[in-house]
Amino acid sequence: MAILLLEQARFHQARSFYRDIYNGNDKFYMAASRADTWTDDTSPDTFYDNRLDVQQFRDTILFVKRVQSADTAMLAKRIDWATGTIYDNYDDNYSPSNTANSGATSLQAANFYVLTDAFNVYKCIDNNNNGQSTTKPSSTGTEIFTTADLYKWKFLFQLGASDRTKFLSTAYMPVRKVSGAGQPSFDINGELNSIAVTAGGSGYSSPPTVTIQGDGTGATANATLTGNAVSSISISTGGSGYTFADIKLTGGGGANAKADATLGSTDTPTLQTNVEGTAVKGTIDKIVVSAQGTDYTAGDVTLTITGDGIGAAAAAVVNSNGNITGVTITAPGSGYTNAAITLVQASGSGVNATFRVVISPIEGHGSHPQKELFCKRVGMTVSFDNDSRDIITGNDYRQVGLIKNITKYGLSTLFDDATGSPHFIVTINDPNNYGADDSIETSSGGKFSVAQLRDTTGNGTDDSVYLQENTKGISVSDTITNTTKGLSGLPINSLANPEISTDSGDVIYFDNRKPITREEGQVETVKIIFTF
Repeated sequence: MAILLLEQARFHQARSFYRDIYNGNDKFYMAASRADTWTDDTSPDTFYDNRLDVQQFRDTILFVKRVQSADTAMLAKRIDWATGTIYDNYDDNYSPSNTANSGATSLQAANFYVLTDAFNVYKCIDNNNNGQSTTKPSSTGTEIFTTADLYKWKFLFQLGASDRTKFLSTAYMPVRKVSGAGQPSFDINGELNSIAVTAGGSGYSSPPTVTIQGDGTGATANATLTGNAVSSISISTGGSGYTFADIKLTGGGGANAKADATLGSTDTPTLQTNVEGTAVKGTIDKIVVSAQGTDYTAGDVTLTITGDGIGAAAAAVVNSNGNITGVTITAPGSGYTNAAITLVQASGSGVNATFRVVISPIEGHGSHPQKELFCKRVGMTVSFDNDSRDIITGNDYRQVGLIKNITKYGLSTLFDDATGSPHFIVTINDPNNYGADDSIETSSGGKFSVAQLRDTTGNGTDDSVYLQENTKGISVSDTITNTTKGLSGLPINSLANPEISTDSGDVIYFDNRKPITREEGQVETVKIIFTF
């Protein structure tokens, strides 16, 4: 039995990954690894998906940096608007027997939306019978509009400056779902916008305590009474990271008060909020003339739309030869998932015209841009800077990877700081006794490599050395032998344990690169795209 994996399944896989990072349900860290050279540093070694290669990556991790919510976005294919181009229109029935103008056999492969140089994104509803687009769409309203070239467009959203900087590339563009309106509310990553009282209850002598239960943090609210019932709830702090929130009202001497929360985004663009909030379910915005027929008379043809929705209406366009050449939508209606056209003539004898109705996504055009544009990719952008001593300087790295749910060193609790170091930190007397990548042995039998030297007091002299463990064995009473420099009997003034356990968590991804040397004041931005 054949199984068809829908493109929406890939979207849902990408969305789950994205939401997991955004909402902090799991802790993801970008890691830099491997100071040792490749066989040929100009051509990194090949790695494989096996335990040994993954373990080698773990063993040589130099530092990790937390992937924050602002560091990730869902991505769609980028399609730029350019004059003279024929764009595909939205169609709910592309197939090998009903191809788009571009030859695409599915909507996800079609060029049915565009990004303009104003960073506005539009969906093409009608392409004027496969005509060239010569007028750039520019409206940012909520209604479908027609440009001078007779293309019909629906504005979806505008790319924000931060998203353009972090995620826009020549191949992909970031796409957000920003409003609790539209469908569905649990795709929102952000704050509480409002709380509506659905039942005031009775018997309250004082306002009940409002408890907000969800997967985000920081939201608070207060209830107000009118008489002995709850009349309103005001949000004190919107919080962040919520994809759902349940409101519980307790205390105050009364009972049966209930309320619902509406979610939004901490950086909600007004234009997109308007589009998502006004999306209409199941509209009919285009009717295709499959066969023009013959012998019809203008003004004599009435089209009736029947289906499971309401309110759609259309008028036939008849040319002087008696052919029906088009259909004008006079009312898009709502709530349709199926529809058919009935043609009635008052007195004419036209025959053989047939039609096909194109229906919007179930929740309406613009209700869920990530879903509508088939976002099956997640972009991640993390910058390695020098805001933390955990981020090494004076050395290089050759691998970058993503780790999920690493733990604190020696513990089973998850590590959740912004940056983390896997190194033992030893305070020293003379920095001239150490250099990056030196081989170190301790009197306890441990073997280490020098990851970096640091000035932790700000006096201009390195006073600490970061040691990467190769073989266990170190204590504050040990002496150190630097086998690279031929020095022995070096004291340990103090010893600090690593912050993270590199043998914990799941390695999701890593790749091998040419050496990247880190220096003070340097910032490297790592960009990764995951395709599902």
